Amino acid sequence: MVWNVGDHLSSPAYAQIGSPSVEHGAEAVVFENVHGWYYPTQAHKACILLMHGIRSNRKEMVGRAIFLQEEGYSSFAVDLQAHGETPGERITYGYQESESAHSAVRFLYTHKGCSKVVSLGSSLGGAASLLGNKPIEVDGYILEAVYPSIENAVQNRLKIRLGTLGQILAPLLYQQIPLRLGITLNSLQPVAAIKNVNSPILIMNGTEDEHTTIEEAKSLYNNAPHPKEFVQIDGASHTDLYNYNRDQYKKAVLDFLSKYVD
Repeated sequence: MVWNVGDHLSSPAYAQIGSPSVEHGAEAVVFENVHGWYYPTQAHKACILLMHGIRSNRKEMVGRAIFLQEEGYSSFAVDLQAHGETPGERITYGYQESESAHSAVRFLYTHKGCSKVVSLGSSLGGAASLLGNKPIEVDGYILEAVYPSIENAVQNRLKIRLGTLGQILAPLLYQQIPLRLGITLNSLQPVAAIKNVNSPILIMNGTEDEHTTIEEAKSLYNNAPHPKEFVQIDGASHTDLYNYNRDQYKKAVLDFLSKYVD
């Protein structure tokens, strides 16, 4: 039974996405097998790479893309590997998804002529910017509700559903990962990988998030090199932080971009 649960959790989350809204001039892009929507502007500000959460797709990032476009930032919302329309055999909790992130960064630099790129990733998307062989090379990182370690991520989710029993069963799930995906547990440790970044970091988290607790988010922050910022969204759980409190979210992102990137 537990093996079957692990199979479901790592199975691809494909979806037919359709065409982007013509209202905002977005264009559909396929680059190195990564599918996405590019939202252009005429302003010469940084380009923003937008990466969704687990079992989601680029549609999750449309609101952010439009907000950033209105502020003069071009953006690229992508489907990470094994999500949406981007191919992949298994969801790997940020490890192979990092290859999609590297491809998207290359697209922005080489095909859109972006002088600076900032990654903005929610949950899985944030982990994808840090994990893999090395963090993606960008001029800033915005991380929303990113798990510190795969062990914490599994334990928290099972605890929510099963209480104390979930914590007992958690090792039976995360110990499947090396067997099923060929990835060591040490490769799924954003709290360690964040030490290797060399650009400014903004970490955002909800105070009521039980999937990635505020204390876990602060442990990620504590391990991050300077310069760095931390913003807590009061009352938010593991939800879309942009939609939960747009005013606070927009101010935090724009302040960060203005201070460290523009």
